[in-house]
Amino acid sequence: MAIDELTFSESFHTASNDLPWADRWGGLDGVRLKLLMADIDAGRYVVRMQFAPGVLVAPHKHSGEIHAFTFSGEWSYLEYPDGPSNRQGSYLFEPAGSTHTLKVSDANDDETDILFVMSGAMLHLDETGAVVAVTDAQSVIRDYAALLRAQNEVLPMLPIGRGIKYTQLV
Repeated sequence: MAIDELTFSESFHTASNDLPWADRWGGLDGVRLKLLMADIDAGRYVVRMQFAPGVLVAPHKHSGEIHAFTFSGEWSYLEYPDGPSNRQGSYLFEPAGSTHTLKVSDANDDETDILFVMSGAMLHLDETGAVVAVTDAQSVIRDYAALLRAQNEVLPMLPIGRGIKYTQLV
């Protein structure tokens, strides 16, 4: 991947409302994603995702910790039916090693909108528990750019790459 880089100060800013959505994230209808930042060296990435009512995300396991903040809608994990649902204003912490199946409420009137801060890899599992795909900082950069190109979207400048630099997706 060719990369054009810009220098920045000690912090960076992403105008997330101006970023394009990558539709059909993970090949799933009703799932959209915006990449806000990805640091390959640190194994960390931040995404904003929207899910249509009733979406089911196949079982997966996280090798690192996850932080999630729900802006709208409602969702839960099938493996924890007695646990609280995540709703607007909810914050969720998941320790490394957690395995679950994300289910968006069928009762939602609109999309469920969630910010995820992810460390490590997300291991996608089949019905036997075997790993069938891996999502990490590097794959999110690659797949987000590929989906945007397929949608004829302009590729944005984002804080991504090895270490953090503002980088033009290509």
